[in-house]
Amino acid sequence: MIKAIIFDLDGTLVHTEILKAESYARAIRILTKGSVSRKMVLDSFGKYVGLARAGVVNGLFEEYKKPLSEDMDDLDPETVKRGIITERLAIYHEMLNDKDLLSSHFCKYNLELLHRVHADNYRTVVATMSHRPEAEKVIEAMGIQGKLDIVLTSEDIVQGKPHPEIYLKVKEFLKMEFNECLVIEDSVHGIKAGLAAGMHVFAVTNHITRDQVHSANILAPSFIVDQPKELIHRVYHFLEKSK
Repeated sequence: MIKAIIFDLDGTLVHTEILKAESYARAIRILTKGSVSRKMVLDSFGKYVGLARAGVVNGLFEEYKKPLSEDMDDLDPETVKRGIITERLAIYHEMLNDKDLLSSHFCKYNLELLHRVHADNYRTVVATMSHRPEAEKVIEAMGIQGKLDIVLTSEDIVQGKPHPEIYLKVKEFLKMEFNECLVIEDSVHGIKAGLAAGMHVFAVTNHITRDQVHSANILAPSFIVDQPKELIHRVYHFLEKSK
């Protein structure tokens, strides 16, 4: 019987993955003086969705190492990576401070699921690879602080998704069995983390993650939701069956 619903944040409750992709794309375009276009980064960003910040930056650095190094005066790799983070965070924080922009990226149906399962007395958790200051700002903007039993972020773990550590910590906090937990994710890395923790996982995809989730072939089609408005029905059907 399912007792807890664990939500990823970025790309699941709010389309901040779109904003994150845009912030990295703009930052790298600026740092490479336009030799790497915004579109190039946006087109390649899908493979990094669900990773912690270090994983995203390492991946983008390796992908665009030559132009980044050349246009940043051949600085050492770690300095270049810090430069990407600094430039990108300035852009991303500006986005998060734009309340209209942020609210326009809320995932309506996924948030409705959170409100409903909370009302039905399921334990509700957010487990995200975002850093805590950014996660708290987004959660506050969505007005769901009082509906969450716990929020775990990248600061609470050593190994990020796809490693299951964050979900193992949720289980430990809730004092539940693995099969009593249902994870709602949007990315391959997040799905792998939930499955590796021995939990049930639903994927609710978006245009950034959809192709990769299907091609990964790690979830049965019945656990993949491409139309978010179907999520509540699909999840509640599963919850009834699990009783």
